[in-house]
Amino acid sequence: MSVQPLLQVEAAFLRRQMPDLILREGSTLAARVAERQGRHGIIMLAGAPLVAELPDGVKTGDTLKLLVADTRGEKVVMRLVQDQAAEQAPTPTINLTQADGSQGRLTVDEDGSQEGGGGRDREQAAIALTYETPKLGVVGLRLEIAPGVVKVRAEVTAGRIYELADDASDELRSRLTALTGRAAEVTVVPRHDHIDAYA
Repeated sequence: MSVQPLLQVEAAFLRRQMPDLILREGSTLAARVAERQGRHGIIMLAGAPLVAELPDGVKTGDTLKLLVADTRGEKVVMRLVQDQAAEQAPTPTINLTQADGSQGRLTVDEDGSQEGGGGRDREQAAIALTYETPKLGVVGLRLEIAPGVVKVRAEVTAGRIYELADDASDELRSRLTALTGRAAEVTVVPRHDHIDAYA
């Protein structure tokens, strides 16, 4: 475990916003960065927005583990704590055996849930996946759920696979609407793999 730079919150503001929260030196809290502008930003702590002075390297969408360092002054001082095991964790991948016996791979893409920024984590959720099989090639998927709508974006190999996926998009849209009770948007785009001319 490594202790990182300081994060500071005005003590009076913290007590006003969260009168029931008892902060003790040495205790840890979880917070999410909802917004950042320059040195300051808004963090969501126990469901309440707080203005905080943020250290370098912290960006919108980050989930922070905070160690309470000092509660005696005008500012509550917290330190960012990072678990080294978490820092080195591999990208989640699942190997799937296909009907023909070939192997497919499903990978959760890093930062998939952070696109769009903005502190709407209670109302909106998103995940990005990569699905790869010998027959389909690489398929990039992004699923986003927001108030009243569910959105799917699929990036598939150009050509016949794209045509099949595009033809099936209306059926997927109808099924998503029926299953979720929300309006559904399905976008299928062709994937053009980059060729390295220097290889």
